[in-house]
Amino acid sequence: MKKSDFISLLSKNLEDYNEIDINLSVDLIQNAIAESLKRRNRVEIRGFGSFCVRDRKSIRARNPKSGESIELPKRSIPYFRASKLLKQRVN
Repeated sequence: MKKSDFISLLSKNLEDYNEIDINLSVDLIQNAIAESLKRRNRVEIRGFGSFCVRDRKSIRARNPKSGESIELPKRSIPYFRASKLLKQRVN
């Protein structure tokens, strides 16, 4: 499901609100989660799951084109863990 599909689904279910308001709300939620993760805070949505940031250490990799060995720096990645309730709904 794409973001536009999600907004269309919400606007069908929430008939009191227009699509512009729903689009703005989705953008605000998305930005709030991103900003919280940027500050390295954990975001938990009960019944859905939690987002956090995990650090990956630097690794030595190989360029597939030239075969040259390169060093990839350490980096932070967002991580999502589904709640038990979401896992039950999917299965």
